[in-house]
Amino acid sequence: MKHARSCFQVVTTFTVLVFLFVGNANAQTAVIRKDHLNKTRNLISKIPAQHQKLLSSGMQRILQLAQVLNDDRSKMAGNRGMITMSPGVGAANALTSAVAPFAAIPGPGPGGTIRDFANSVITSFTQSETSSAWCGNTVVVGYNDSGAFARTAGVNYFGGWSMSSASYSNDSGRTFVDIGYMNPGNKFLNFIAGDPVVACTSPTQFYYSSIFAFGQDSSGNFFNGVAVNSSSDGGQTWSDPAAAVAKDFNHSIDKPWLAADPTNANRLYVTYTDLDFSGVRCPNDIRYAIELVSSADGGGTWGAPGIVHEECFFTGGNFLEGSNAVVAQDGTVYVGYELFPSAVPQNEIQLAKSVDHGQTFGAPVKVSDVWPNGNSGLLQGGFHNNEFPQVAVDRSRGLSRGTVYITWSDGSNNIVFDLFPFFDAYAYPDVMVAKSTDGGQTFTAPTAVSPTSSNFTGRGRDQFFPGIAVDTRGNVGLCYYDRRLDQVNTAIDRYCSVSENHGASWKEERVSEARWVPAHAADGLVDLHYIGDYDALSSDFLLQHGGFFGAFQVQTMGNPDVVAARLD
Repeated sequence: MKHARSCFQVVTTFTVLVFLFVGNANAQTAVIRKDHLNKTRNLISKIPAQHQKLLSSGMQRILQLAQVLNDDRSKMAGNRGMITMSPGVGAANALTSAVAPFAAIPGPGPGGTIRDFANSVITSFTQSETSSAWCGNTVVVGYNDSGAFARTAGVNYFGGWSMSSASYSNDSGRTFVDIGYMNPGNKFLNFIAGDPVVACTSPTQFYYSSIFAFGQDSSGNFFNGVAVNSSSDGGQTWSDPAAAVAKDFNHSIDKPWLAADPTNANRLYVTYTDLDFSGVRCPNDIRYAIELVSSADGGGTWGAPGIVHEECFFTGGNFLEGSNAVVAQDGTVYVGYELFPSAVPQNEIQLAKSVDHGQTFGAPVKVSDVWPNGNSGLLQGGFHNNEFPQVAVDRSRGLSRGTVYITWSDGSNNIVFDLFPFFDAYAYPDVMVAKSTDGGQTFTAPTAVSPTSSNFTGRGRDQFFPGIAVDTRGNVGLCYYDRRLDQVNTAIDRYCSVSENHGASWKEERVSEARWVPAHAADGLVDLHYIGDYDALSSDFLLQHGGFFGAFQVQTMGNPDVVAARLD
């Protein structure tokens, strides 16, 4: 939006932070915010360094912000030659006048047009990590957005903050309107910290989950948890966030996922990782757990957490992360996630299921071993990656109804010697898929969706962050990032593969318009070596339309934005 940039070009990310945390008129508020972020950071510091690297990008941003608050940003601002602002009310008024007119952005949103509202000459604002929900003719896309943080932290200092935004479409994903930021509510300690997931149950009813870093419950107590916002007008306006799960500061909640039940429009599920330091279930130990909470009244109230899988770290040495939930046509709940065992080099993709609306889960099923991508999760170009699975269930009326599909990226097929760091190895990942036709009891051997072509002359190419969905015809869609067009494995494209025979074969299509090279340290508010943790794929939840819709990140001149593609 050129008119926005012209009036706000010199206000950078760091300028926002300067007046927020250096000599603000309400120093008490700043101290409380800093204290709560530091509590989370102190908790995370207790877990092993190798596990800290596996936390979601939302949690990494919380840690990044805590670091920012503990730095002297006034000196940093001066060193960077930024615009000078007097701390306190004057700075707040200046930023308010610059940002307030652009709280909502009409236009394509996730449709191919760059839409950052206020890129400065020093820093970009990042959009990444997308989830979409499609019901009838309405599509809503959620994504991380550091521009949303500038709008809320810069303008709504005494209210909540948001690191997330959304765009809505009334024409099945052809054009979009960006709402500007996801509503954090007016409580000044509310912080929507990202990792967004969107679900819908009708063309008007949508839900949006995200990390709730240090919100307040109805009694004013502070907690870490998961927020769920709801919209009854197709994503145009959103309620204040409600806490689907709220735990005290003996817990840190990470990597949430949201799913709706097709058998009951009022039933919702949220899964997440609980980093539990309370010692209640694991005495004198750290407990890692994938848990689930459910709502039977459309997010009005939420039940007590149920356990999907838990591990006591000092006892077994295992770690859990990356849950992904989906609900089948009969109400069965499936949750996929990654297990990081201490005793073997391979990780595991696992799946657990519940047949009683998430109250209890059976023993998890090991779907496959998985080799960490790249160099221990770091891909060429210096950004973080993961192997977290995505799950989809066939709800079509055909013979394939009930088939469970699970996808992830696996580096085991092409591991090469790597000089960095210190004579290590690099694993070029393939996108893998496995399926179950017996309700998740057993799975086929995983196969590569798009193996390396015989005419590829480089050492390898990365495929990563796959999203999966099944449409009303039983077709399976899979979209992922792919570096096949670059022999040196640097530039990134987005590809989608579709199977019309239940995963037996795949037809693929490049959906990105131009390759892009990942740039880092362009945004001071996010993890400096990150392009997200996932980009999900959706089909019409109401089964009225065939095809698939998926949003994803592109970078233009180092500026990360969200675009999308619809496959009919």
